Amino acid sequence: MIKILTVDDEIDICEHIKDVFSRLDYEVLIAQNGKDAISIVKKERPRIVFLDILMTGITGLEVLRQIKEFDSSIKVIMLSIADDPDTQKKAKLLGADGFLKKPFLDDGLEDEVIKKVGDLAKDKESPRILIVDDEEGIRASLRDFLIRRFECEVSEAGNGQDALGLLKKDKFDLMFLDIKMPGISGMEVIKEKKKLDHKPHIWVITRFDSEEVARNVIKEGADDYIPKPFSLKLLDRKIRDFLASIGKYKPKVSADSGR
Repeated sequence: MIKILTVDDEIDICEHIKDVFSRLDYEVLIAQNGKDAISIVKKERPRIVFLDILMTGITGLEVLRQIKEFDSSIKVIMLSIADDPDTQKKAKLLGADGFLKKPFLDDGLEDEVIKKVGDLAKDKESPRILIVDDEEGIRASLRDFLIRRFECEVSEAGNGQDALGLLKKDKFDLMFLDIKMPGISGMEVIKEKKKLDHKPHIWVITRFDSEEVARNVIKEGADDYIPKPFSLKLLDRKIRDFLASIGKYKPKVSADSGR
């Protein structure tokens, strides 16, 4: 789980940021002064820090300097109530990775974090995704979307038997799996997951939109349930957050974010 540290002497700001990112499965730490922030950074090693520029005691700029001296790979996003070109210039020279003006929108917060998570994953292996569905149109739609939005390797299977063959041969991070297919069903594929050395996350995609089906597939070993027809725009954030959580989020630079 990626750790985020929010540093601000206004507790409401800290709690707001914590609420936003805790819902997205990030671990959020809080510090209300520079001294505590530096201590937490050295002990917990967060990957991303939201840092207020104007604080009592140790200033945000001094905290930034010490964080970057300790670990220059930590992404630090400066927070400020006013646009101050001179202060921003000083922060950039000290290694600041971004700026947000208060008050900020939640989308702005998420965007900054996702960008920084992407930066952290640049040198890592691209995620591998398997699409299993007997409908060629569904496979093509998902494949084109994934390739357009993310740096990833996408494989396909039109039935359960081919899917199991791929799963035994290669390692996948995520599998989109239809339930109703000719031959070996998606449910049987889910059960076979338990025998694999490398177990991918499984997101079931099916036209059977019911709580009973959802409970059954999760009980058997699936990780999530997505009823057809699904919105690619809504799916975008879901995939983005999953890839970020495993440290493999690599957005296509020229891609439309889907928003």
